[in-house]
Amino acid sequence: MKHSLLRSALFAAVLMIQTGFSQTAVMNEIYSRGTTEAPDWIEIYNPGQTQIDITGFKIYDSGGQAGTKPKKEFPAGSIIPANGFLVIVTDDTAASGFGLSSGGEKVWLENATGTVIDTVTFSAMDVTQTYGRYPDGSANFKLLNTITRGTSNVLFKMNEIYSRGTTEAPDWIEIYNSSAAPVDITGFKIYDNGGMTGTKPKKEFPAGSIIPANGFLVIVTDDTTASGFGLSSGGEKVWIEDATGLLLDSVAFTAMTETQSYGRYPDGSPFWQLLNTITRGSANIITSIEDETVVDNYSLSQNYPNPFNPSTTIRFTLKSAGFVTLKIYNILGVEVSTLISETMNAGAHQVTFNAAGLSSGVYFYQLTSENYTETRKLNLLK
Repeated sequence: MKHSLLRSALFAAVLMIQTGFSQTAVMNEIYSRGTTEAPDWIEIYNPGQTQIDITGFKIYDSGGQAGTKPKKEFPAGSIIPANGFLVIVTDDTAASGFGLSSGGEKVWLENATGTVIDTVTFSAMDVTQTYGRYPDGSANFKLLNTITRGTSNVLFKMNEIYSRGTTEAPDWIEIYNSSAAPVDITGFKIYDNGGMTGTKPKKEFPAGSIIPANGFLVIVTDDTTASGFGLSSGGEKVWIEDATGLLLDSVAFTAMTETQSYGRYPDGSPFWQLLNTITRGSANIITSIEDETVVDNYSLSQNYPNPFNPSTTIRFTLKSAGFVTLKIYNILGVEVSTLISETMNAGAHQVTFNAAGLSSGVYFYQLTSENYTETRKLNLLK
């Protein structure tokens, strides 16, 4: 048994070293320049493909480490969706509350058994900066000039891929900028297995490759240059890195037909699927039930983004057609909104919840259909 545990621990350590990414919850972004109205906070990231419950985990600075004050515990219901985020305010009025030093300090994260799973020594920062992992979950930290509380620290990602090009209209990859400011990706590189193994040069984004705020940029991959690469119609993996060689995003896409692309929906989210409407250089859309995934069970996914302001997307699947309700409740259990109350077809569905008229706080959304009921928590932060 001891040998088995040792092998597991060694494997996890090797995996972290080889990939540069954590395999468990980690502190992902830190803000130490808070105010009374908007206190200091730490963002936790789940790099896994399934949601995790960090109820009972604890976070603390030197006071908690030394035992001069209690460690701050994550409350019941602290669930982080797959590839998702959870923000905890550290500088509150509780006995365990602690302000983060504007000059930098060390913070710890431990699991419910008291085992330390992450530590970060962050640096001083300006009021417009945070200190975060770049990309999310990696071992690389830097000062970030765009605060991305509750969302990805990487402001742009591969967003749509088309591998069924022709000589006249070659294969392409679309890049999406999720920030409210233009992003210059001049000198960044994109590549497939050839570039990864070094058998051919990586394709570099030319000077002037600027993605507008909340906008898109398309790069043709299958051109006649030495770095050109066709995208396999049967699917393959592609990577993008910044000008320093730091890996920022990778996607293993699937096979597609000439009338399909493979994209994130909504734009910039962790959710990839085949799209039956090609939207090169514009927002990805779902136009018919053909876009919806065939499912054999009921499910309710964690909303994305979460926390959110003011809108978030809720995805769910229905095993069979029937009457469906999807309602929002406040923390007191009072219904504040009905998003769906109608008969729906079987399959995958999604709805956008706009909370512009509600105040910040914890809310719950509940899906009911036939004998199935599931409830999840969402966080509105204004």
